[in-house]
Amino acid sequence: MMNYEAIFKAAKHNERQTFRELFFRLHVKDQMDLFHALYPKNKRKIENFLSPSEFAKLFEWMTLDEQSELYEIFTASYISQLLSHMEGDNVVKLLNYLPDSDSNILLDLLPAEKRYIIEELLAFEPETAGSVMNKSFLVGKVEDTIKVTAERVRGLAQEVEMVYYIYVIDQAGKLNGVVSLRDLILHAQEQTLGEVMMTRLVSVDSSADQEEATKLLQDYDLVALPVINTAGKMLGIITVDDVMDIIVEETTEDFNEFAAISKSKQPVSSEETTWSIARARLPWIIILIFLGMISATLINSFEETLNEVVLLAAFIPIIMDSAGNVGTQSLAVAVRKITIGDNRKGESLGKVVWQEFLVGGILGAAAGMTLSLVVAIFYGNSLLAVIIGVSLWFTLSISTVVGSVIPILINKLKIDPAVASGPFITTINDTFGLMIYFSIATRLLHLL
Repeated sequence: MMNYEAIFKAAKHNERQTFRELFFRLHVKDQMDLFHALYPKNKRKIENFLSPSEFAKLFEWMTLDEQSELYEIFTASYISQLLSHMEGDNVVKLLNYLPDSDSNILLDLLPAEKRYIIEELLAFEPETAGSVMNKSFLVGKVEDTIKVTAERVRGLAQEVEMVYYIYVIDQAGKLNGVVSLRDLILHAQEQTLGEVMMTRLVSVDSSADQEEATKLLQDYDLVALPVINTAGKMLGIITVDDVMDIIVEETTEDFNEFAAISKSKQPVSSEETTWSIARARLPWIIILIFLGMISATLINSFEETLNEVVLLAAFIPIIMDSAGNVGTQSLAVAVRKITIGDNRKGESLGKVVWQEFLVGGILGAAAGMTLSLVVAIFYGNSLLAVIIGVSLWFTLSISTVVGSVIPILINKLKIDPAVASGPFITTINDTFGLMIYFSIATRLLHLL
């Protein structure tokens, strides 16, 4: 921490050389922590203390929120120079995140060659393999020798993001094979890439969804995945670190939709953020209110039963909560299986329904017997215990089916199964649970 204090002092007194010497002794993560700890007026001095190429490494470590905040601190010229030293896919993420007016300013300030690459990536649909690929990768030709290729790799190692694979392409740019860094080490120097390259290739189309690219890279345990167009021409690569970002992004998106929160582009100001969050949640809340009115109508229709045995009302929350919880668990498992590709191919919907009903039956039997025992002991009413136990058994059996089948049906309609959100499933299962509970109680009312 004393070293931090020395850097703070150097920034305060505009001691550029001292600041640089102390700053570059730190790991990038520590540099970022220190930068965030600087006062705003001292953060602005970074533009004079560090060159764009030096600060670009730190800039890429930051989140999109943090990067966008720097747009308010540094000049647009300095930011554009930072972007020119960053990988294209990371630049595209930031430009898509910023308001269009700011993105256009930065894009116009980029060098022509860099701007061409970025505009090419921006032309792809968001969340496709083409939009997240990296245009910087190593290539070779079939006739190139191992010796020549190794020398080229050494010369370009600092310029490309990933050096583990050398992609062998023909005159038209089509991908013919791939050679790993290990191959360059193990094979004789005079051998050609055509002799040692792997031709059983795994690639992804540029128009494919980014989740498909993620799954391929995970399934085949690759460090990078080539991206090609419909003609087979190689356009770029998706690396492991890109996949980690995609997984976080998709997981966040699915959780938001699980909670009935629509995804939207993050605005810059906190006031806009508050309004956008409320606007995203409002439609679902309104829908769920109307669905909740069904439950209220059900309770009202069984008013006579409740008047006869008021104690029945005490167990309504337990029935509803249990149904919602079990349904949400089944929903989470079903969506995860669909997302990772384990969507029960070859199994009929009837088989899925039956299996989930059995799972729910086991859960319901265990929960029902437990609650029945508690009611029988503490309330001394064995018939009420049977009603509650049987109701819970039926309710949980159906709730697991509802929670699993709805996302499967939605997926078959080519809609994201995550939209079958937790609140939606919970409300449906609440309705079923109340109907079962009061129907059984009404039938046995004369015995209570």
